[in-house]
Amino acid sequence: MATKMEAAKALEGLLGDEQGNEIGSASQNAKNRDNVIKNWSLGPTKASVDPQANGEYWRKMADKWDIDEAQARRQLCANCEYFNNTPAMQEQMEAIPLDKFDMDGGGRGYCTKFDFICHNLRTCQAWEEKPFNETEDEGDYAED
Repeated sequence: MATKMEAAKALEGLLGDEQGNEIGSASQNAKNRDNVIKNWSLGPTKASVDPQANGEYWRKMADKWDIDEAQARRQLCANCEYFNNTPAMQEQMEAIPLDKFDMDGGGRGYCTKFDFICHNLRTCQAWEEKPFNETEDEGDYAED
C-alpha cells in the first residue's frame, strides 16, 4: 500500500510539474500553439487593437465562421469560453518564459481546449462565446 507521500507524488505527476502546475513545459506550450496556428487558424500573428489591422486575417475568419468581419473582430480569445486568465492561472503561466508570440497579444490567458498560452487579442476557429452571468449583490453598493 502506498504511503501518503507516494500517493501525493503520483498525483502530482498526473496534474503537472513539481509545483503542481497544470500547464506543462515551454516546449509543450510551443508545440500545442503551433498545432493551433496550423490547424485552427490561430492569429493574427501580430495582434493589434487597431480596427483596420490584419484585414486579410479577419476576413478569412469571418468567412470560416460565416459572419461579417466586424463580428469576427469581436470574437477574441479574451471572451472565449476556453480562455482562463484568472489570477491563479496567471501565476502558473509565469513558469513559462515569455516569447515573441507574447509581445503583442494583449495579455496572456490559458486556452483550456488546446492546452497552451494564448492572448487576449487573438482567436481561432474553435472560439466559443464565454457565458456571462451578472449577479446582484445587494451589499456591494450600499448607500450611507
